[in-house]
Amino acid sequence: MKFKCIMMSALFAGIISFAQVGINTAAPQSTLDVNGDITLRNELRVGGTKTTNGNPGTNNQILVSQGDNVTPQWKTSKLGFFEQDEYRITESNATADETGINFSNTSTGDGIATSPFGESITSSSPVWSQIPGLASSFTIKNTLNRTNFLFQTGLEMSNVGTTTGAFVRFACGIFIDDQLRAIRADQINAINNKGAKNQSIFTLSYIVNNLSAGPHTVKVACRRIASSATGYHFAIGRTTTDGTQTVNNFMLRSILKFDVSEQVKIIY
Repeated sequence: MKFKCIMMSALFAGIISFAQVGINTAAPQSTLDVNGDITLRNELRVGGTKTTNGNPGTNNQILVSQGDNVTPQWKTSKLGFFEQDEYRITESNATADETGINFSNTSTGDGIATSPFGESITSSSPVWSQIPGLASSFTIKNTLNRTNFLFQTGLEMSNVGTTTGAFVRFACGIFIDDQLRAIRADQINAINNKGAKNQSIFTLSYIVNNLSAGPHTVKVACRRIASSATGYHFAIGRTTTDGTQTVNNFMLRSILKFDVSEQVKIIY
């Protein structure tokens, strides 16, 4: 009788050792199959043995599967976790152009000092000249968004000799879907007695909020507003065609960089 009890106990222990355990399921599919919610009040350790504790991970690590029959591992994410209502970059792009705009010396400018929000890039007055290689496109998915634009280019105007106070005034704008959304006016001031042509740098940084969801285009265009006198060559993003060249188009190239940030929405 004692021998039978020992045999039954050993058999029962063997069944327990190799049986699948199901919680809220009559047909468990793994060693432990839980059909329901699990609440952990302390550590979740993985990769342990009979003699060593598993790894509980560290703060903000995520548990990553390594495939069938392989212990999962705690990993540190290279990207921060999204928080509700914060803004994260969803699209980024940069373009460059060395074709630029050559305004020559045939006109002192259009004489129009300002442009309104929403002015068309195809306007007949004033006439905008596009920097062709900077055109790009992007897509908005969330109507709560911010798009940060950075445009920078080199400028060049003629050698003015001994003339003092010589300048060329101009404006450059960023057009979204061919409508003006950002603009800055500036001027290049020539240095008299320099003995060479004049160069400068122009930068336009602007944030556009809450563009409509869907695809959009972005373009950059400029125009010459006024000059202190006739006869001065002027170019944006390239060299002028007069006089001795002291720089090249690569040195005066234009760049446009933009980052689209959208508000994070966490779906539970």
